[in-house]
Amino acid sequence: MAESKAIYLGSGKSVTGKYGEFFNVTLNLNKVKDNPQVVENFKGNQFVRLRISKKDQIDQYGKDVVVVWNQYDPSKETNNSKPSGNTTDLPF
Repeated sequence: MAESKAIYLGSGKSVTGKYGEFFNVTLNLNKVKDNPQVVENFKGNQFVRLRISKKDQIDQYGKDVVVVWNQYDPSKETNNSKPSGNTTDLPF
């Protein structure tokens, strides 16, 4: 299955503080509205899965963090609890 194109939803800056490194990000709600597939409904609540990562280079606005939609694909999920064909209870 081909990987889908990333949907960029925001950006931000990394900040080092007293307790380590943090990411201050801004989410563009217009981009969320323009891409309704990013919103998931679960038990009456709406969620957006995000992937927040550092950019390779700082952009012209000093932003070094990118926010993209973290598309969930249940077919890619692996279940490590399935038996591997080994009938013994040994972990190796």
